Amino acid sequence: MGLLVYVYRKPLGDCTLDVISSRYTRLCVSNIEGSFVPSSDYPEVILHSHVRGCLRLVPPDYKTRWYTTGGNYGATSDSRFSEACEKLLGHEFYGAVAIHDRYEPMF
Repeated sequence: MGLLVYVYRKPLGDCTLDVISSRYTRLCVSNIEGSFVPSSDYPEVILHSHVRGCLRLVPPDYKTRWYTTGGNYGATSDSRFSEACEKLLGHEFYGAVAIHDRYEPMF
């Protein structure tokens, strides 16, 4: 079960190369306890700290593919989200997290 976050996009155009954060308005963070299940309406992402002090939301296959940000962010007013961010960071957190779902296929 997971927690829903809303996708926030910049108004200047899409730079994601048509990945999940460009097609959906909500995503399901599967590693935060909540009442939602990832589905075709709410694709799965994982809250991840890849560098000390930095958070990102990534697709579940992030260990097998190199993702970068396309400019979109995920956030919610649910306190469980900020609590999970604080646990990963080790300090208080309030705000949106960059969605790293853009990838460029290797030729």
